[in-house]
Amino acid sequence: MKRDRYKTAILVLLVLLNLAAAAVLTAGILRMGQSGYSLRVWGDILRGRSWTETSEYGQQAAEAVFDAVSAAALSSRLEQNGEYNPDRILRIRDYLENRTVYDLIPEEQKEEGICYRLGDLYQWSLKGAKVREGVLSEPYRPLFYGSIQEYVNKCEEDYNTVVNQISDAMDAVRKDVAEYEQMKKSWSCEAVNVRYALRDLGNGNLYTNVPALQKEDLSQEELENFFYRMGSCYSFDSRSDGVVQKNIGEYYLYNTHALLTEQNVHLSGEYQMYVGIDTAFPVTDAFALGEQAYEDASALAARGIAGMAVSALLLLATGSWLLWKLAGYISGFLSQILSHAGMVVRVCILFGGYELLQVFLWKLLGKGAVASLSLVIWKLAVLSLLAWEGVQRQKLLDGVRRLAKGEQTAPVAAEGLFPGNRQMAEAVNNLGNGLRNALQEQMKSERMKAALITNVSHDLKTPLTSIINYVDLMKRERIDSPKAQEYLQVLDQKSQRLKQLTEDLVEASRASSGNVTLDMQKIDLKELLMQTSGEFEERFDARGLKLIADYPYDPLYVEADGRRLWRVIENLYRNVEKYAMPYTRVYLDLAEEGERAVLSMKNISEQPLNITAEELTERFTRGDESRTTEGSGLGLSIAKDLTQLQKGTFTIYLDGDLFKVTVSFPKYQAG
Repeated sequence: MKRDRYKTAILVLLVLLNLAAAAVLTAGILRMGQSGYSLRVWGDILRGRSWTETSEYGQQAAEAVFDAVSAAALSSRLEQNGEYNPDRILRIRDYLENRTVYDLIPEEQKEEGICYRLGDLYQWSLKGAKVREGVLSEPYRPLFYGSIQEYVNKCEEDYNTVVNQISDAMDAVRKDVAEYEQMKKSWSCEAVNVRYALRDLGNGNLYTNVPALQKEDLSQEELENFFYRMGSCYSFDSRSDGVVQKNIGEYYLYNTHALLTEQNVHLSGEYQMYVGIDTAFPVTDAFALGEQAYEDASALAARGIAGMAVSALLLLATGSWLLWKLAGYISGFLSQILSHAGMVVRVCILFGGYELLQVFLWKLLGKGAVASLSLVIWKLAVLSLLAWEGVQRQKLLDGVRRLAKGEQTAPVAAEGLFPGNRQMAEAVNNLGNGLRNALQEQMKSERMKAALITNVSHDLKTPLTSIINYVDLMKRERIDSPKAQEYLQVLDQKSQRLKQLTEDLVEASRASSGNVTLDMQKIDLKELLMQTSGEFEERFDARGLKLIADYPYDPLYVEADGRRLWRVIENLYRNVEKYAMPYTRVYLDLAEEGERAVLSMKNISEQPLNITAEELTERFTRGDESRTTEGSGLGLSIAKDLTQLQKGTFTIYLDGDLFKVTVSFPKYQAG
């Protein structure tokens, strides 16, 4: 007892220490979260990185390179030697399609489209185009032609189409020049810490936001040194697709040439692209503000990092053990709940727990790489549990399938299964045991019934044989009384019927239990049917029945036991004789269908058939429910059982008073 009290006290002390450490760690995390900095920033601070070494700076630098390439492309279209160049030539159609500009139009290309100077078109766009009576006023004449009308007449183009193109081009030029002017302000050295230079090696033009680089004697070495001395830099040479980069993050993922092409750069040949970032950050831009924010976050972290580290170590040292103990308690509690809950409730509880834990991880870890990796690990763990659940369900399904096939001695192993699946496995095993016991009882009952029928039949045969013999002897005596003769006739009929019923009982018992030895031989079914039809001809005539038979031309051989096959056919004929409506036709058809010989008989029933086809093949079931005929109700049942023992099929079809039975046997296969 004393030792248990010590354990409890130590456990309580550890819980209190962990709660205090968790409170300190949580307070620090909340303070960091409320500061507005991302988890990735705090990770970089804890790793001791400077601002320019962080992933956030790398992403910002990559975006700056992307934007610098776009700015350089715009400069290449609208300026020369660092200044806006209004003398550049625009072919209206080309400018609308891909912003192409020209310094000179060759003589042979002057008729390929109407052209204007950049400055003229821009000034015209500011004043606005005026159209009167379908004619555009022209404050500026097109290059190479006196008017628009002269151009369309000579080049055979539609006037209105050309006017619409000029109007669209003016709008595009006005927007591009406005964007260029804004770009010159936002990308000046006084506005950003980013420097760029795009050098056209074909004509020597240089497009840059660094005024000091705008000089005619700028050497290649001087240009490279200017950018390579910066803290972050990137260069691309189209002649070799060579890339040089330093502390630019993931910019290399971009294709510089494709990007310049998409931005409609105006170059006359090969080129070089340079982008640099002055990491001294002399200008207050996004980089300088990011550095200041990072330093503020570092100072905030320095003030609370010691306490958080100690708390984290304490939680790591003892918290994992406590969590393991707690997990055991919670697992036991949940197992109790799940074991007493329905399947739907279990699924809802497990799904809710999965979603809550996923949200908790997302809130705790944020959206960085660590969070993504943690969520992936969590989902893989859940996937593995679902896969194991699927394996267990497959075991249960296999067990049920074995049970359906009659393999009651192959239970499902319940070891290692989840609680719900274990209960299902135990239920399946109990079901198998119940089925096995029920089957054993049924087999025992069937054996007892078969034995009872056989024994009773044998016990009946001896006195029945004596009765039949004495009746026969009495019929030979000269008895003058007509009444006595009538009584003897009744005794003879009833005893013969009782004898037939006894034989049918024994035959039905053997056929249903399969206790019949078959002698399979080659038998001509056509000949057997013709023989049987001849034997029943007088009986059918006595009831006014006319047999209409349809046989194949050639013999039709089947593989069957001759005696049992004869009993099947005889029972079919007897059934027609007893129950068919007098003075009607009976149809017999024999045909070959694939690998089987198919026999069908149909007739009109004398009595209404108010039962199903399945009930007719049950024992002691008769179509004559008044039981006025001589039948025992076993004929069709015996015929069906004997047919199936010989690998045949036996089906009955009822439609009103129409009775049709179809029997098929496999054809004889030689060899």
